[in-house]
Amino acid sequence: MQAVRVAELLTVGEFARLTHLTVKALRHYHDVGVLEPAWIDPSTSYRYYTAEQVEPAQLVRRLREVRMPVDGVRRVVSAADPAARDAMIAAHLDVLRQELTATAAAVGSLRALLTGSSAGELTFRQAGEEQCLMIDGDVDQDSLTPWCAMAYPLLYEVAGRWGLTPAGPAGALYAFEWFQAGGPVTAFLPVAAPPDGERVARPDGGGVRWGVLPAQALAVAVHAGPCRDLDQTYGVLGRQVLERGVGASGPVRELYLVTSADTDDPARLRTEVCWPVTPSSLSL
Repeated sequence: MQAVRVAELLTVGEFARLTHLTVKALRHYHDVGVLEPAWIDPSTSYRYYTAEQVEPAQLVRRLREVRMPVDGVRRVVSAADPAARDAMIAAHLDVLRQELTATAAAVGSLRALLTGSSAGELTFRQAGEEQCLMIDGDVDQDSLTPWCAMAYPLLYEVAGRWGLTPAGPAGALYAFEWFQAGGPVTAFLPVAAPPDGERVARPDGGGVRWGVLPAQALAVAVHAGPCRDLDQTYGVLGRQVLERGVGASGPVRELYLVTSADTDDPARLRTEVCWPVTPSSLSL
């Protein structure tokens, strides 16, 4: 390289001062192919950079500060198309936002656990038989949220298409075994059903079927807040049922009194947890 060009180059120390990247970091980014020096003196192995490399180096530092993997940083820095580069950065920022949202929810959940349960007072009631539209699924805990996001809009859509009026809040049935390893779940929507002849004649709608929610004695507690904290209400309710020795067979019911379709405030969400109990417990 000509002497005049060498004089225009920045030493690694000068470049470090301009970019706030340490000499050690610059050596690492060179080794992994993220930020190559403009020239390496073959006799001394000293590395030199150009002023035009300052901005890419500053970008590298910021991408690493937001935890972009080295492979991703390499792709961003080497992208010839600015639009493609910006799209890769935007995709990583979206991942970060999702992680921050999940972390904030986990922090809120932990605080709620430390400050006490969000379960309401335990009550007993006799639920009557109800005609419902139902959807059955074989669902584990990890896939429950997307399954519900499919099931409940479909229940309301089919009810509207068939001219059926919802007669109560939507809910779900969970067998006790579901909490161990997942399995059958039934989403339901109580409706004011038409006469039997009309009902039989109506076609199926995307897996939606007619069903009957049987009469059942229930111990009930209202959970305030997001469903991710339902375990607190289950713990309070189930413990009291077990301590009183009034538990009965049959699935647990959840009734979604206030959902995310009704409010943007997670603190206003309300879910009724209904534990099957013996009829004699209604007199307690």
